[in-house]
Amino acid sequence: MDQETLADHLRRATRNFTSRLPEERVFAIGQALAAELARAHAETPARHPDIDPDTIPMADGVPRLTGGSAAGEASEDLFQLGCLLSALALGTPADPSWRLDGPPPAELSTVRRRAVLSTLAAPRRTDRYTTAEEAARELQAATAAATAAPAWPLFRGDAARTGARPATVAARMRSLWRVASGPVVASPILTADLVVVPGTDGRLLFLDRARGRLLHTVAIGASECSPTLADGVVHVGTDEGLLLGIDVATGAERYRVKLGGLVRSSPLPIAGGVVVGLVDAKGAGAVVAVDAKGKAIWTRKLGAVFSSAALAAGRVLCGSDDGSLHALDPATGAVAWSAKLGAKVRATPAVGAEAAIVGAFDGRVAAVRTADGTEAWSRAIGHAVYSSACLASDVAVLGCHEGHLHGLARATGEPRFETATRGPVVSSPVAAGTLVIAASTDGSVYLLDAKGAVLDRQALAPGGIQSSPALDGADVAIGSAEGVHLLRLEA
Repeated sequence: MDQETLADHLRRATRNFTSRLPEERVFAIGQALAAELARAHAETPARHPDIDPDTIPMADGVPRLTGGSAAGEASEDLFQLGCLLSALALGTPADPSWRLDGPPPAELSTVRRRAVLSTLAAPRRTDRYTTAEEAARELQAATAAATAAPAWPLFRGDAARTGARPATVAARMRSLWRVASGPVVASPILTADLVVVPGTDGRLLFLDRARGRLLHTVAIGASECSPTLADGVVHVGTDEGLLLGIDVATGAERYRVKLGGLVRSSPLPIAGGVVVGLVDAKGAGAVVAVDAKGKAIWTRKLGAVFSSAALAAGRVLCGSDDGSLHALDPATGAVAWSAKLGAKVRATPAVGAEAAIVGAFDGRVAAVRTADGTEAWSRAIGHAVYSSACLASDVAVLGCHEGHLHGLARATGEPRFETATRGPVVSSPVAAGTLVIAASTDGSVYLLDAKGAVLDRQALAPGGIQSSPALDGADVAIGSAEGVHLLRLEA
């Protein structure tokens, strides 16, 4: 009896090609063929088999690549594999036009799966995977369920908005990739394999963290709101006053609700939903809690709220243009206390063990006790503060409109250092142990040591940087006037 071929297998699985092959089976075949390609390419000389279902034999239900010759290119083999898998996913034969335009997007269950197929069959060689081994890993990762916790799931990294991560040994930064997407003011969120951030052009961008490839976009409207990832949903506000929930796996919209005139505040996850600040006309604003479907749970009217809420001792802390830092009950929105700082509070409080550190537009930085709202210390730095502090060991570091990075003792507010940049600092720095990564409107990202000395400066965008860095391990993601960048800290 003749040996079964992949074409025979597909004919039986699709009832003579009258139905589409199940998605899981498409990716199982893809993994098997990519592994076979990796094995063939590792031979000496490298072997380039035909990716033709009529000639691919099946062994124990798995396709095998047994033929081929030394003539060929790995990139072309991967393109042929991508076309085959796309044809199976689409339920239509491959078309010669795919050579120029790539296959049309298949209706797959996740953004990652759609991206893997489009990368394999990308018309430009430079956009494809570099090796069959890499393709096999990506196919396997796209098939596996995502179980790891997000690496940097919200603005400032955690619900306390500390802007801090464990120590990393580093003396310089290296640029890994740049995506020229247009201006990005928001701070990205990071998962193990994605960078997600809105642009001012109205798109929510899903980027491949390893390669910088644009995987998917969602039209949300112009936004400078740093998104939040909670329970598999990206929550993000817009300059039209909308709050949206987008499924991080599929890119599908979960909810869309009109809350106010402007949403710049980054959502804070709470039990059953998120809390976010609003800006309305004539200086008015509010803090609103919504459930997982975008339905309002409670609203607390305040002055305009640009500040992002932080979680402290079971309460929600948020600054306002009314000049105060407010502590609210996350279940009801009731005010527990309000600390008057005297000027607009647009920075986000960084919550430590007993106090939250926050700056105001009059140039004052204060530590406010989270238990009762009393002031632990106050320090005038002389210039307006929009930047939110990061908690770098025993020092709080934040920027000012005069272009300085200020290091203040967390316990007393005593100055530890003042480091000059070449433009106002509205971005919020992050800490890797005692190291600090900060950005300036001069278009550069700075790496500082514990004493504020500049270890390295990377000029990224002449148009400036307002976005705040997101940090995971040695990877730093940040937006700029030009797009999105990924840097790596190196010893």
